[in-house]
Amino acid sequence: MDVIPVLFHIQCDIKQIDKNIIFADIVQFSDHPKEQEVLFDLNTCFKIESIEEKEPLKIIKMIPSNKGQKITKDFIELTQKETEELSVSIVFGRLLCDLGKYDKSQKYFQQLLNDSNDEDRAWIEFNIGRALCLKGEWNETRKYYDRAYDRMMKTKPVCIKDSAHVLNNIGNILNRQGKYDEALNYYRQALKIRKKFYPIGHVHIADSLNNIGNLCLQGKHDEALDYLQRAWTIHENLYLSDHVVMATSFIWIGNIFSDKRMFNEALDYYQQALKIQKKFYPSDHPNIAHSLNGVGTILNNQGKYDEALDYHQRALKMREKVYPSGHVDIAFSLNSIGIYYENQNKQKIALDYYQRALAMYEKFLPINHPSRQKTENNIRRLTEKN
Repeated sequence: MDVIPVLFHIQCDIKQIDKNIIFADIVQFSDHPKEQEVLFDLNTCFKIESIEEKEPLKIIKMIPSNKGQKITKDFIELTQKETEELSVSIVFGRLLCDLGKYDKSQKYFQQLLNDSNDEDRAWIEFNIGRALCLKGEWNETRKYYDRAYDRMMKTKPVCIKDSAHVLNNIGNILNRQGKYDEALNYYRQALKIRKKFYPIGHVHIADSLNNIGNLCLQGKHDEALDYLQRAWTIHENLYLSDHVVMATSFIWIGNIFSDKRMFNEALDYYQQALKIQKKFYPSDHPNIAHSLNGVGTILNNQGKYDEALDYHQRALKMREKVYPSGHVDIAFSLNSIGIYYENQNKQKIALDYYQRALAMYEKFLPINHPSRQKTENNIRRLTEKN
């Protein structure tokens, strides 16, 4: 194995350093006092300023920063708001999932399930389902959600309040499968329960409003806007404008403008979402890929085809990395690139992308799903031309 020697060069201005960054001069305790050692707290974050090649080693210049701590603090606070009284072990597994580490999250919760008695068992099953859902394995997801729901209904007292999380997420599966009426029914059940147990300005109610609003984008734009604006108002009261939760609201509002063909407005909202996501998520997070694909679609509709292709290809690269076994989102990217090439009159290349997209749609989506049907129509149209 190759070993590269590295020297960390840390520059620290003690007059300007943040009070949360802790360090100490430990010369008097050191076995090598001539080295004049300084010890930083284990929780200290550093920002890399530069990397220099100076044979035989690399010099990495860094400065202490509290930005990483702030991001971590915000992330934990958000998770605690969503998970309430859940145990630390559940919260940790959720964080893995939220960071896009779906396989690791699933394995972690599966191990918890194997080791648990009855404590947290419903929530463990729910979170296994959540990881599976984000991987696109919806049939397996539904099994775990149904088990979690049944367990909540059989406990004494019945966990009606907690069941709203399961009902909401079953709605998410049905929505992705194109079963919109069934999805709406589950979303409304979840919202009804949440209105009973939470104040009107609670994040869970905003979540339900967002989901119903997004579903109403299937042609009911005014109704969708009403739900999404109500969710937006709740989020504005709970979070700063650059909080990661706000990115979701930006995307949904952008979707409305996109459907109304108000592309400049849609692009502005998508780019705001993307800016926030890049600040909070790892660089290859699926949510970033989703926003990149959305920006690409808008640019394509504006006739900015080369820019659009760049965004779609970046999204595709991320998705193929996160989902090595395939995923419906990869199909969305492939289809988007196919649209680009069709607009460029490169029909053979477009047809290849459409066919690759359809092969993946057939793996994940029912035969009557709108996205699958559109791609089938695209293939049929191009085939008839040739």
